Amino acid sequence: MRRSLLLALVLLGPALALPAAAQIRQGFYEIEGQNPDGSPYGGVFALENAPGASWYATWQVGDVRLTGLGLIQGGVLAVSFVVDGRPGIATYEVEPDGRLRGAWSTGGGMGTEMLTPR
Repeated sequence: MRRSLLLALVLLGPALALPAAAQIRQGFYEIEGQNPDGSPYGGVFALENAPGASWYATWQVGDVRLTGLGLIQGGVLAVSFVVDGRPGIATYEVEPDGRLRGAWSTGGGMGTEMLTPR
């Protein structure tokens, strides 16, 4: 009986496995965001590999362009940036469909973003 159960698990294991989780990937994303005051904004986010297992991030929102440096740890992308001389941090988790759901702050409240791959 034990041998039969083991054989069944070996043969059926791959069929019972959960689908692979979506991963954070390099590329361009559409931004749908909300500022800490509740006002909406949109734009384009770019993510590219950088040296040393880090990532370059670029936000283009209207005429404002921000750049940052990030790391992926435990499925979370964390990016540091500077806006108007103030340091900021943004974190993103990948959704099953590949979108990145995030939150950010420069010390004056918390904004949110949804980044959709192009």
